[in-house]
Amino acid sequence: MDATGRDELSDLPRLAELTSDAIIACSTDGTIYQVNSRLVALTGEEANRLIETDVKDLLFSSSFERAADHKLPFSLDGKDCPLMLKLADGSFIPVLVRAIQVTPSERLRKRLLKRASGKGHVLLTLRSLEERYAHDRQMRRVLSELQAANKRLSGTLSVIMSTVGAENLPSLLDTVLNKLVDALDADGSTIYFAEGGGFKLRGISRSLELDYVPEFIPFGAGVPTYVTRKGSSCRLTIIRSGEGSGTNAGSLYDLDARCGRNLRAHYMPPFKTLIAVPVFFGTQILGVIELGWKRPTASRAYDVNVIEVVCDYLSIELMSLATSMRSQRTAELSRSLNHVRDVVYGAEGDIGLIWAETITEVRRVLSCHVCPVVSNPRTGQLEIDFEGGSRVALPGDIDQLFFSATAPAARMNQEPRDYFAHAAGEFRSDGTELEYVRITRIERMSRMGTWLSSQGLPDQGVFFEMRGDLTFGSVDAGATPLGEHADRDAAEASRAAEAGDTGASEGLDEALQTAQGAGSALAPRSPGLAPNTFLLLRDDSQEPIDDMEFDYLVRLAHEFELRLRDATQSKEDRRIAQTLQAGMRSSLGAVPGIVSDSLYSSATQQALVGGDFYTLIRLPDDRAVMILGDVSGKGIEAASMSALVKTALSAYAWEGLSPVRMVRSLNAMLMNFSRVETFATMFVAKLDLRRGRATYCSAGHPPTMLAHVGGDAGAAPTGDGEALSGGEAAPCEVELLSEQSGVVGAFEDMAFKSGSFTFARGDVLFMYTDGAIEARSASGEFFGERRLRDIILANARFGADGLCQRVLDELDSFTDSSLEDDIALVALEFQGPERSGFQHAATEGGAR
Repeated sequence: MDATGRDELSDLPRLAELTSDAIIACSTDGTIYQVNSRLVALTGEEANRLIETDVKDLLFSSSFERAADHKLPFSLDGKDCPLMLKLADGSFIPVLVRAIQVTPSERLRKRLLKRASGKGHVLLTLRSLEERYAHDRQMRRVLSELQAANKRLSGTLSVIMSTVGAENLPSLLDTVLNKLVDALDADGSTIYFAEGGGFKLRGISRSLELDYVPEFIPFGAGVPTYVTRKGSSCRLTIIRSGEGSGTNAGSLYDLDARCGRNLRAHYMPPFKTLIAVPVFFGTQILGVIELGWKRPTASRAYDVNVIEVVCDYLSIELMSLATSMRSQRTAELSRSLNHVRDVVYGAEGDIGLIWAETITEVRRVLSCHVCPVVSNPRTGQLEIDFEGGSRVALPGDIDQLFFSATAPAARMNQEPRDYFAHAAGEFRSDGTELEYVRITRIERMSRMGTWLSSQGLPDQGVFFEMRGDLTFGSVDAGATPLGEHADRDAAEASRAAEAGDTGASEGLDEALQTAQGAGSALAPRSPGLAPNTFLLLRDDSQEPIDDMEFDYLVRLAHEFELRLRDATQSKEDRRIAQTLQAGMRSSLGAVPGIVSDSLYSSATQQALVGGDFYTLIRLPDDRAVMILGDVSGKGIEAASMSALVKTALSAYAWEGLSPVRMVRSLNAMLMNFSRVETFATMFVAKLDLRRGRATYCSAGHPPTMLAHVGGDAGAAPTGDGEALSGGEAAPCEVELLSEQSGVVGAFEDMAFKSGSFTFARGDVLFMYTDGAIEARSASGEFFGERRLRDIILANARFGADGLCQRVLDELDSFTDSSLEDDIALVALEFQGPERSGFQHAATEGGAR
């Protein structure tokens, strides 16, 4: 403690300097005679200027008033007294004062009384409340930071612990986003996944349910692109239009990089301050998490660290769940494709039904608009029919707009041009392996996408066109398709020609040519036609068609290619096969001494052209060869093989071979073909009309029936089976030619057996393919050999003429006209070489 005059207090000043408080020693009237260095530092005044001053000029009440009546402004009982201390610059600070009156020892009193006899002494301690307040504020700040750190730590642990092993992506994202908002005292949080063409919104916190949040942000736009380009976390400020940007567009400002970028209002997040953190799995970008505040906020670096820790953990969980989500999407698209396939194959060529069901399914699974591209009959321009409402004319032809080499509708890399970058990328069009269908993406940033947007239409999606003979047919609402006009003109010209109009023939030819030309571009018409060309479009709020969805459409197009191509091929094959079989069925030749009857039937639309064939060959010396067979399979292949088999057997017959040798030679020939699965069943008989004797070979064929008729035959039957001649019906019996061998063309070493029978005048030989006895009723019962034998037994006495038709009538009645297989029926009635001289022969025939 400093001292003046000749008073020297050596111990007390040294003790006063040890305390952190300011010390004043004064008399009871307030005259200061000692201070310590702490008081000097607190007041900012020199010590010698404080000595001999009045303490009442330093300390004032909290209302800055001087103590009245020259009293001291503090009590002397040692209690805390808050006062204001005047500083050297005239300002005041709050202090806490404690004061006591000092009673010195006798020796000290003598020394002190030399200076101030009759006066008491006071010792004061002062402590600055401003420092205490600052210390308290610092403590509260530290405590607050500790509490915030603890909240962040507990929030981070809560995110991790509550999402470990999550199996549901929506619930995982909901937990993460809401817990991040709570832990960091934010106003909201979002997460975007990187998908084909951009970033898809996959989750928002509950606090943003009433706010506008962009559902899809394409590559090259918005905060996610900026963050992924930078490759690290960003603290950003969002400046909206009219908030100081000076332009009509908003912008984002990077607080760390101190740079800004323009930002379209459509892709602007609902925050003013945000932290955006990319989520990586290795080097693969999975998405971006945004945590934001709706007010300007000084985002903290440790908030960024918390989100980064969460993102590092989430990358593993999200990769697993994102893969699972894609698998689920793939499964959904596969189920949809199977459904469409079932519709296509079950509609039996009903193009209207196929189109309606397919488009309904595509709309459902892809959430897109289906817009047919139609031709305006007045202007000849192609127009987009947007959902059956407004029509917009295309600004060019299809090749120029969608498949141009210079400005196509899409590129292979599926990344639209980044408007943050100034260099444009290379444009290339999509390509597929489809033969009759053209399909390509339409991107938002392409020329076609920009044009669609300018017309107020959705500006991204897929263009789909079916070309050539596999097209559905063109649709023009309110107009009749070209094919209908052509068909109508042809019909009118035909009616005019039938009426005797000699000038109508040229019109008929022209109309038929027009109809044929239209038919090459139109599929068979039904009440609901489908367009050849259409667009599948999505608007800005949706993601582009991704690779999985595009592959789904390509597979769908491939199914239509296969189905329509098969239908066209089947129709052509049936026409060729029918032509082949028509020629074969007409080859049942006339043989003197034999009355023949034959019939071939494909009884229903379901029964395709098959391999049934028959022929009767006249040989010299009153001989003949009868051949009836069935080649395995259906359609053109079976018909072609039938023609081959019939031709070979005919050649063998002219060579004079016996039936068993004919069949054996045919078997050897068929075994030399590469198609070893082809085989045939047949009945071959060589007839000697002079002797009434025949040899045969039945190779895998149903038993032929020989009806022996006694007495006169040939009287025409009535409806109840009685003869019209007035005579009694002749007795009849049926013999089964039961000598059987294996099928032809199945095995190289197959053994074939020969059989023989005799016949008399009026006898009837009845042959048939297996379709007759294998016909089924509605209850599933077979027609069978017994029923057929009874029919022959009842009708053979009336001769062969009309017998096949009567058998077919019984079959139709039994099956309710629902035959499922081809049927060939042949009946031969023997009359002999000359009706008057034919007798039952007892001598052996000369068949080789």
